[in-house]
Formats: sequence, C-alpha cells, structure tokens
Amino acid sequence: MHTVIINSKAKQVASTWDELGPVQVKRLMPTLYHRYTDLNQQRVEVLEILLGLSRPFSLRLTPVQWLEIFWLADFLLNQPVTLTTQLLPRVRPGRWPIAWYYGPDDALSNLSFLEFAFADAYFMAYAQIGEEKWLNLLIGTLYRPQCTRYRPRATDYNGDRRQAFNEHLIELHTARLAKLPSAIKLLIFTWYRGCRHALEQRYQLVFTPSSQEQVRSHADGWAYVLREMSGQAFGNFDETGKQYIDIVLSKMNDDIARAEELRRQQEAQQRATT
Repeated sequence: MHTVIINSKAKQVASTWDELGPVQVKRLMPTLYHRYTDLNQQRVEVLEILLGLSRPFSLRLTPVQWLEIFWLADFLLNQPVTLTTQLLPRVRPGRWPIAWYYGPDDALSNLSFLEFAFADAYFMAYAQIGEEKWLNLLIGTLYRPQCTRYRPRATDYNGDRRQAFNEHLIELHTARLAKLPSAIKLLIFTWYRGCRHALEQRYQLVFTPSSQEQVRSHADGWAYVLREMSGQAFGNFDETGKQYIDIVLSKMNDDIARAEELRRQQEAQQRATT
C-alpha cells in the first residue's frame, strides 16, 4: 500500500491488484476496458476510484497536482494483471430463488486440468476476438452450482464446493450466467487473466512462446496436451483430466526441464567426440 496526502489527509492507496477491494475492482472494470481517445482522462478516472475522490474535488486539482500522482495508476494501466485473490467466490444471475453459482478458489487452486483446457480456450478467444459469447463461455466453465452433498467437514470433502466439472453442461451454465452485469463478467475475466499470468511465471517452460505455439497448433489446444499425457503418470484420460492444474503443469515443467538437460548433455557428448 502507498500513503499519499490528499487535502492534508493521509490516504492508503493500493499498490497491487490483490490489495484492491471487490467494490473498487468492480468500479474499475468499465474504466479499464473502455477505449479512450485521451489516455490521460482514463488515468484520471482510475485515480478517482483508487483515491476515492469525488468528481467536484478532482476538478479542482491542477495539472501539476495530477502529474504528481499519475504514477499511482501504473500497476493497473502499464503492468501485467496480477490479481489472484478470488473476489467473487459466488455470483447469482438474478434474484432469489435463482441458485448461487460458485467459482474456483484463489489462484485457480482447485481447477482441474480438463476444466482449464476449456476455460483457457474461451479466455484466449475473448482476449483475441472480443466477442461476448466467449466471455460468457469462460464464466460458464468456471462457475457452477453447489454440489448436492456439500459437507466441508466430511473426511471425503475434496475442497471444491462446486458441482463436478462436466463439459456437456457448459452451455447450460453459460445461458444462465450470461445475465450477469458487464462489470462482474469483466472482473471474472480479469481475475482469470491474473491467475493465468501467475501460472506463466510459475511454470515458465510450459508457457514459452514455442510451447504455446505447439498448443495453439492443434485445434483443441490444451485438450491435445491432455490426450498426450493420458496413460502416463496420472492414469487414463479421465483421471488425468481430474488432476489439479498445478499438479499437471508442474509435471509438464519438470519433463521439459529434464528433456532440455538431456539434450544439452547429448550435444556436449557429441562435441566431445568430434
């Protein structure tokens, strides 16, 4: 957190995504994703939300005063999204008696690899194309109703409040969750974006440009990787797909590292014998 003095009063201002509150993040979404012709205006509106400034008060600030605090918005406007805290653990696409839908935990920690294969395809499609249907499908993949026997203290509780992932029900959940407000949808997209960035940093060998190009070269993306890994360390296709994403990506990262080390050793032996 940063401490700034505004109107002779000290204010605590978030310096990272995970220091933002859910209300702040929801208010930021339209501003962050709006296409501004004047980027300074976007920065001013972001700072109004970060600092809790009213529009009449912000209009009284001079250009010099704005320039002195413009840097406070850099982590939102000029740096990768790093939001991994789950700010929307549940959503409801309407009023009671419509059921709540529950999302994954912080940092996608309870996301299965099969679920990730679908979610990431929809995420990439929305990021590249911008059509709302892909955003709706992403949300319909991640958010599901509560499982029938939700017993968090039971010895067989698997740590996931949601119904088990079923790719055949994505369209059903998507149709219901499409009614969510735009700011909520963009927050979920942004959160997934931050979680994915964290995965890229943690498993850098898996997310190199060449590795990602290999994934994109197949029509079904990560599902191709899942098929290739089936029958190995984690069992058949279904068993591998149910593994948590961190477990699978960690194994992939280790395998790539071992393959690279083996390649370097072979090249060294070849040079030694020539």
